[in-house]
Formats: sequence, structure tokens, C-alpha cells
Amino acid sequence: MARRITPGAGRRLARLPVLAAASALLLVVAGCTRSSDEAPSGGGGAPATSAPPAAAAGDFGTEKGICGPGDASAASGRGVTATTITLGTFGDPGSPVTPGLGQEFFDVGEAFVAWCNEAGGINGREIVLNKHDAKLTDVAARMIDACQTDFMSVGGGNALDAAGVAPRVDCDLGSVPAYGVSPEALDAPLQVRPQPNRADIYPVGGFRAMARMFPEAMDSLAVGGSALGTLRPNGLRLQQALTQLGDKVVSYQEMPALVTNYRPFVEQLKGSGAQGYQPIGIQDLSPLVTAMNDVGLSLSFMLIENQLYTPLTISAAKATTFPPTWLVLDHIPFELADESPVMRQATDIVRATVPDADLNNFTALSFSAWVLWAKAATACGDTLTVDCVLEKAGSETAWTAGGIFPARNIVAGQQRTTDCVLLMKVTPDGFAYDKAATAPNQGFFNCDPKNLEALTNTFSDATG
Repeated sequence: MARRITPGAGRRLARLPVLAAASALLLVVAGCTRSSDEAPSGGGGAPATSAPPAAAAGDFGTEKGICGPGDASAASGRGVTATTITLGTFGDPGSPVTPGLGQEFFDVGEAFVAWCNEAGGINGREIVLNKHDAKLTDVAARMIDACQTDFMSVGGGNALDAAGVAPRVDCDLGSVPAYGVSPEALDAPLQVRPQPNRADIYPVGGFRAMARMFPEAMDSLAVGGSALGTLRPNGLRLQQALTQLGDKVVSYQEMPALVTNYRPFVEQLKGSGAQGYQPIGIQDLSPLVTAMNDVGLSLSFMLIENQLYTPLTISAAKATTFPPTWLVLDHIPFELADESPVMRQATDIVRATVPDADLNNFTALSFSAWVLWAKAATACGDTLTVDCVLEKAGSETAWTAGGIFPARNIVAGQQRTTDCVLLMKVTPDGFAYDKAATAPNQGFFNCDPKNLEALTNTFSDATG
């Protein structure tokens, strides 16, 4: 059932292999929340690094007055009274397969609501938050719960989100989600997604950085794809993108959702002569890297993406010797909070309410959704409706979430994939911003249209 957080309130046996496979969907979700009508963007809107004055109450980064007092006085529909706005956020932290899945969405929701209410709420209305834990398989039931009480759903998402689409749309529950997985959810109406990407454009900025550093390795690349239907196209797209760049993929593998022994895969990698490698759809690098060391595989580099921006990766780097490994991100990392005022503010907001919260890619995505919703809701004034919020939110042509992300156009039909990337070196002591590898030209980012590769095949029919 929903857990309700009122203003000022404080604050996990795998059952079936199919559930474990389903939970693996979340691993690449932040990098593949795509729709067929989205287009690439330029990098001119990357956040600046200069420090502004301390933020005023209700200001978040470069976004001013997104929360604050006002004279709202009318009840305008489900979840909206003259004094309160009831919102919902979704996650799967009670998942029996991956306990804690999506806990970041609950943490950010709780923290943002507390921060916004302290600043005066939305035009004076206080936000009340319901946390809907779908536990992977209860998405439809929890969505029906939300339909009884919530004005909108903000800042969350579910690994098996397709089941929630029909009840959400049927009850006119608008959404500003942190991410989406299934085609049904990605293409559903009544939503604005603040960080869109697209299937026929593949981000290759990380590999372009590796080509500058390890040019000799680009004729010996390997892709660790996934046999899981929903994830399978991503490996095929990466292989195609690298081939189109003129690089040579000497090994393409499709691993099952549950790998009990990585050694056969790693032995094949070694036999192929691969020098550069990117695994897709993997939760924990430790058994993979351990197998690399066991067979004596020596790579020039390994690239990982935002789903592995977690403490588990650093724990693995402490426990075993990694090849030179870089994490590719499209937002400012929390490790740069001392140099980025907006990341310092985001960190402080979460820590004030949930001191032990993980800060990772899902945290950044959730903040983007919450900031977008709050800005739009405030702009709607007294007559707060779903249509108004979605119209305001969907009009942003250079959305940065206050400076967390490079700018993206999120207007329907004009959505943009960012061409900005930065690289973090994976070390036993943590993720470290690698300025030399990034070669920044816009703030912390390297922004270049060449960081995107237009694909001749999206492999959208390769899910079987």
C-alpha cells in the first residue's frame, strides 16, 4: 500500500528467475528511456561551473522560485485542496529479487517535498507525498491506489512499468517520471519526461574519448550485450554504432540475465584479442572482473555507463584489480559537489532528510523530474490542473534541472538526446572526475555532435 509522508514527517529470496530477469531491465534504464520521435541536441546548454550566491528559499540551481508562498485558495480536482497537493512517487524497493530497487526515488521525493514545503510549498499549498512500492510485480495495483488520492505522479518509475499504463491513463493521472522502461510506458500520454533519448541515435562520446587515449585499441573492441529481450537491442545498437565509426568489434556476446559463471565469456574475450570492452546489463562488476583476472585477460580499457554509478562498483574495485575503467555520465556527478553549487544543493537537500541515502544516477534523474514538476506547478497558479502542469513542463526547450544536466529540448516532437558527456575514472577510493579523458569544452562536459552516432538500424524488432 501507499506510504504517506505529511509535511515535516521523518523518515527489503528470489522467487522466480523471470523476476530476476525483469529487474535487470532497470540496469540500463537511465540510458535507454527512448521514444521514436526524439532528436539529438547540441551541447551549447551545458551547465557552467562558476559559483553563484547562496540559493534563496525556493530556488534550485539556476531555477528561481520553483517553490514558495502564495495565495492559492481553490480546490481544483483530485489531490488538490486550497491548502495541500497530494502527489505520488513510484519505486520497487520491496522487490524480493533486488531489495532497495528504486529507493532513491523515495528518498529524493521525501527530501524534495520537505525542502519545497519549508520554502512555502507550491504557491502556499503544502505537498503531501504518497510512496507507492510496486515490489516489481504490483505496478497496476499500486497505480490504482494512486488513482484514488494523487494529483500526479512525480520523480519515480518501475522496472515493469507497462502494467501501470492503462490504469494511469484511465484515471487521468498525469506523470513527470524519472525514467521509463517499456515502449508502452515511454510512449504513453499524460506525461512529460525530462531526460529523453532516442533509439536511432547512440551516444558514443565515451568511445571517442577512448580513441583519443588508446587509438591502437579501437581495432579490437568487444561488446558484452544481453540476451534479455528488452535489453538485447542495446548491445546490437552499440555494435553498429562502433562499426559505423570505423572501429572493429572483434567480440559480441549476449549474456543471459542471470550469469552464474563468467569464465566462459571472459575466455572468449581473451581469445578474440579484445582490448576495449563495454558490458551492458550487468549489476555487479565483481564476478566479471574476477573472471578476467583468473584467465589473465588484460584490457586497455573498460567503459561502463550510468547504471553502474553505485557504491557496489567501488566496493568491487576495492576487492579486485580492475582494468583501466571509466564511467560515462551525462550529468554532473555528486563527487563534484564542492565545485558545482547545484550538486552541493542537491546533496544537502537529500542529506537533510535522508542522511544515509545513496547518491547516484537515479538521484539525479529524480531531482530533474521534481524540479520540472515544481516549476510547472508554480507557474499554473491557483488553478492547478494536470493539463496545465503538463503544458508548462512540456514547453522547456533547454531543460537542465537547474544545472544538473546539459540542456535538452523536451517539447513533444522536438525532444533532444544530449551530445554532452563526462568521464569518471573508477578507483578503489571512488569515482574521480577525469578532466583529461573528458576534454571538457562546456563546463564539466565534452559537448560535440560527433558524440552521437545516427544508426541505420534501431534493432527494435530484435527483442525476441
